[in-house]
Amino acid sequence: MNKPAVFLAAAFVLLSCSSAPKQEPTTRFSGAFPDGPVPDSVQVQYWTPTDTTHTVDIKKIPVIDGRFEGEIPCDATDFAFVFIPENNSRDIIKFIADGSTLTIDVETQKVTSSDQDGVQSRFNAWQQESIDLLMDIYEAGEDVKDEKNHERLVAFHRNAVMQNRDNVVGAWALSALEQLDPKVALPLVSTLSEQMKDNAMVQNFLPTLEARARTSIGDMFTDFEVVQNPSDPRSVVKLSDYVGKGKTILLDFWASWCEENRNEMPELKSIYEKYHGDDFDIVSIAVSDAPENSLAAAKEMGITWSLIVNAQSIPLETYGVRRIPDMILFGPDGTILLRHYWGYDDRALESTLDRYVRGNHPVL
Repeated sequence: MNKPAVFLAAAFVLLSCSSAPKQEPTTRFSGAFPDGPVPDSVQVQYWTPTDTTHTVDIKKIPVIDGRFEGEIPCDATDFAFVFIPENNSRDIIKFIADGSTLTIDVETQKVTSSDQDGVQSRFNAWQQESIDLLMDIYEAGEDVKDEKNHERLVAFHRNAVMQNRDNVVGAWALSALEQLDPKVALPLVSTLSEQMKDNAMVQNFLPTLEARARTSIGDMFTDFEVVQNPSDPRSVVKLSDYVGKGKTILLDFWASWCEENRNEMPELKSIYEKYHGDDFDIVSIAVSDAPENSLAAAKEMGITWSLIVNAQSIPLETYGVRRIPDMILFGPDGTILLRHYWGYDDRALESTLDRYVRGNHPVL
């Protein structure tokens, strides 16, 4: 199963070139090619901040004796990128122009800063500590969705946002928190600096965050309708035709072009065979797919349960689904029981089905 990408920020003193007191107005960086092919030059893409907007600029930097160095404006509200020519496998390295002096290791793609309290250093620590935290959980044989682990991760991300409200680390922490607990994440958007509220990354995931905050575990389902046959406006189907009717419903988001969906179909069939009956059913909903392709693929894969086609982006936008495969489990009354289970082998799914489908848990 795909594991959620989560990150952790240490509680550093808030300091970036977008907040007072300002650091140096530029960021210096350097890097070297220790071995392998050495290009004649690299390109650096960065943002030039103005009073009203950001402008994307690209600078070509020569590589001399296997080394390159340069200088760009200070801006800690987004990432800058070093682009290595395509004939070299180490192609893109991101860094934060936080006003310090940065050293770029082309071999490992790691970036270190002269300022231990700078935004780049905070980002490095945040990533590493999040990895360490996840490894502790997995090595202990625990699930990140267990209540205590969930609370730990949410607290870490929330602290990260609060400590980095005016720089890109805060945006990344908010994005990670959105995956864990959108109801906690959404109010934090208002605490960001005005510049970060307009950040492209924040603006990109904000609609998803808002949708997920409305459709979190414990919430009642949100209905939508789909015209399944584009040439027949009467071929309307609603989610409420299936959900909230007394059965536990597993809504499976899929598409004919998604290889992961095809790979996981045997596990989904196993779930159907094990639990299908008066208390449980599966509904597969084809998104971002031509209806004729969906129907052909469903026949090929042997889908025998309910199928909705031609949904396009409607359910994705309604429920804040970013990628497929994805699933949502609804209780008999339409309450959302589980969200964002990308692998059908997850223990929590069958455990929840055992509770609700086999009558071992009251309806919410």
